[in-house]
Amino acid sequence: MRRARAIFSVLVAIVILTTGLSGCARSYFESDTVVGTPVQAGLYPWMASTQFQGSATCGGSLIAPTWVLTANHCHDGLLNTDASDWKVRIGSIDRADGGELIDVAEFIDYPDDDIDLSLIRLATPSQYPPIKLIPIDEPAPYEPGSVAITMGWGADSPFGTPAEFLDWTLQQTSTSDACDGGENGVFCAGRPAGGGSGTCSFDSGGPYVWAADQFDARGVPRSTPYVAGTLRGLNNDTCGVPGQDDDWQSTASEYGTWIREQTGLS
Repeated sequence: MRRARAIFSVLVAIVILTTGLSGCARSYFESDTVVGTPVQAGLYPWMASTQFQGSATCGGSLIAPTWVLTANHCHDGLLNTDASDWKVRIGSIDRADGGELIDVAEFIDYPDDDIDLSLIRLATPSQYPPIKLIPIDEPAPYEPGSVAITMGWGADSPFGTPAEFLDWTLQQTSTSDACDGGENGVFCAGRPAGGGSGTCSFDSGGPYVWAADQFDARGVPRSTPYVAGTLRGLNNDTCGVPGQDDDWQSTASEYGTWIREQTGLS
């Protein structure tokens, strides 16, 4: 899994250095790879876009006014952790405009490199409502067959550019042999019915959002939504390979305890 994260970091750096990513758009389409549905403005106000020197890199979740949860590999490797090079956009479906663009004060990474979690402390509080963390003792999101959603500005192909606008896709938890799951809080999920991953490059760090009463056809949660995981480095060579699910990092149990200790959340 470290190799997958390293490949992702190289990909992000190459695209940033060669294209700058400014103004890149994406057309939405149905295929055997990545399927996404445009997000209604204001539906997920806690969704965050991490940005390195003005270029979008990953997703994240606002979990408190000054804290964003994301993945460690999104800034580890070729990209540096100098806070002055980073900002986070919150509250907009457009990764390049709207909402709030807030300076990063610091990164706090999980102390074990095999746990792909990181916290971003914002320099100023966000005015948008955060999403709740999954209770540390809630097993339901991690049981095979459990339904969730995720969202991001991911590309349509491994070497594509980030989407201009946020989209969401349905996910379903799988058995641990559907990816590299089963250890270090890693669980597997992808599109239902063996449809493969619904995520791609630049979706990393984005949330696995679970609600006890699930979601309607627009992706609106029917009960309180919780962030139950973050997307780790993609473990498939191409996005959306049928039968190949992604690695997700749990935010429950000891991982949720660590997040709460760092942020002061109850």
